[in-house]
Amino acid sequence: MAKAKEPKGVQNRIIYSRASYLYQAASYLASQNRQPGQDASSESSPSGHEHSAPAPTANEQRATQNMSRHIASSLRAVSLKAQIRQSPAMKQTICKFCDTLQVEGETCTSTVENASKGGRKPWADVLTIRCKTCGNVKRYPVSAPRQKRKTLRGPKPDEPMEDGHESRNQSLNNLIPIS
Repeated sequence: MAKAKEPKGVQNRIIYSRASYLYQAASYLASQNRQPGQDASSESSPSGHEHSAPAPTANEQRATQNMSRHIASSLRAVSLKAQIRQSPAMKQTICKFCDTLQVEGETCTSTVENASKGGRKPWADVLTIRCKTCGNVKRYPVSAPRQKRKTLRGPKPDEPMEDGHESRNQSLNNLIPIS
């Protein structure tokens, strides 16, 4: 008897784990940038006196932000090189132009805009995220459902052909009388 085939796991598991690690490292450095010294500030010495860690300087904050941006850039390069798909949630948290991790209030601002006449159309709401580092704007529709990938979409029934004629089956059905 032949062995039963084991179910295949995720292809390129190593690359996905590397991308996950890079994203976690970038988000950790971004959080260190916005919360300087929070973890070590409330340590108490054995004598009962509390002492705080020195606050990071502007150069140190800039260095951690640049390191976070470099790691996010490496994340994008790894995923492009290996041709793996990042989740849309992960892609939306990284600026496409400057690779800054988008943290609401710190590195980006988000607003909901409605460009319809007087804002009357509720389905026209658009979430606008403006990066404070590069000033670029990304827009996402709020209430519209996501469209499926092209490979997952099936052909539409009774689609007209490319040259504008009806499909062959429809034209044959019109010619043959049904009795």
